[in-house]
Order: sequence, then C-alpha cells, then structure tokens
Amino acid sequence: MKQIKKIGLLLLGFVLCVALGGDIYAARSQRAAKGKSVSKVDFQMSQERLNVLLANHAVLLIQTLKYHWDIVGREFHDYHLLFDKQYNQLFADMDLIAERVRAVGGMALGSMQQMLNAATLKEDTGDIIEPKQMIVRLLDQYEKLIAQIRDMIELLEAKTKDFGTKKMLEDLIEQHEKTAWMLRSLTGK
Repeated sequence: MKQIKKIGLLLLGFVLCVALGGDIYAARSQRAAKGKSVSKVDFQMSQERLNVLLANHAVLLIQTLKYHWDIVGREFHDYHLLFDKQYNQLFADMDLIAERVRAVGGMALGSMQQMLNAATLKEDTGDIIEPKQMIVRLLDQYEKLIAQIRDMIELLEAKTKDFGTKKMLEDLIEQHEKTAWMLRSLTGK
C-alpha cells in the first residue's frame, strides 16, 4: 500500500509540474541549482545550442516524413511503419527541446526559415531514392545528431551548471543511439 501511495505522489508531482507549465527537467534543474545559482551566461549557452539542436531535429523530421511518404517497393510496409515511429518521436523530441529552451529563459525558433538558417544538418532535397539508401541517409543524419549532442553534453559539463539540460541531452542521446543501431542493423553493418 505504501508503494502505491509513493507512486501516486510521484505521478501527481509530475502532472502538476507539467500542468503548471514546467517540465520535469526544469524542475530537476531548479532543485539541483538550489544554493548554487546557474548564471544567465550558462543558460544563454544552453539556449543557443538547444536551438541548433531543435533546428537539426526539424531537418531530420522533414527528411523522415519525405521518406515515409515516398517509400515504394518490397520494403514499403516495414519501412513505412518504421519512418512513422521515427517522425513521431522526432516531433516529441522537438517539443521537449523547445520547452527546455523556454525553461532556461530563451525563445525557441519558430519558423522554417529560422530552422534552416540554424541547422547544421543538410536538407535532403533530392529525388525519390531506393529504400536502402533512405536508411543509409537517415543513419548518417542520426550519427551527426548524436555527435552534436555528445559535444553539447561535454561543453555543458565543462562550462556550466545547467544540469537539467545536460540530463535531458543524456536521455535524448540514449534514444538516438538506439535508433541509429536499428538503422545500422538494416544496412547490414
């Protein structure tokens, strides 16, 4: 019974945090920073890098949607479902990243032009390609994204006290590494 009450209280805390406009990482960051102030410079460093990460997720989301729509051939069913799962996850990640930008006092990018200007991933604007090549191109994008997140974690660890953003990025990299592993498995590498 005590375990049920404890779980209920944890869920209630999470729901209240989200309902009051925060996110779980912002709440964690505020607790971690209590007594140790996080400077505006720390948060500004996070804001700038998070917006680039947001832009890169937008580029990858559109690329994944294009492949979802354009897939043909024997792999259609399996890849269509795979891409569906991936673009839904990317959209959820974008929401999480944008909310984190807001939680650290910044303004999230809000237009496609801003996203394209800030992105370091290149748009895939080519013709319809073979299904296996779609997987290879997505894997390449995920590997670049993982490297970007790893660099961000190292920078935040070395130069800031923004533990909330660092924790969010650690969760995000774990998820993207799993996606990259699945894509890599499809290429036979």
